[in-house]
Amino acid sequence: MRNYIKNNIKDRLAYCIDWKNSIEMYLANKEIIKKANDEYYKSKPLLKLLLGIYFIPFNTIKFLRYLRIIHDYKKNQIEIKVLTRELNNLIKKEGV
Repeated sequence: MRNYIKNNIKDRLAYCIDWKNSIEMYLANKEIIKKANDEYYKSKPLLKLLLGIYFIPFNTIKFLRYLRIIHDYKKNQIEIKVLTRELNNLIKKEGV
């Protein structure tokens, strides 16, 4: 039973780390897109203003989704710490 739990924790830890890496890549790409948009709209401030006003509802939803992703990312970091600690405790118990 202990091996089953240990393997389950290892699998979940691997999944959490993979998810964390995917989100970090997503956030990095999102930052690059933001910089590209800022560069493009430097010469077109009126267009940026008009599009900003027109897309207020859509941008609000995008911002709320971004906050949700950041929240989940922080929760995942804590979950990785907890899973690592639990896995280390199981390994220590097996060694004793």
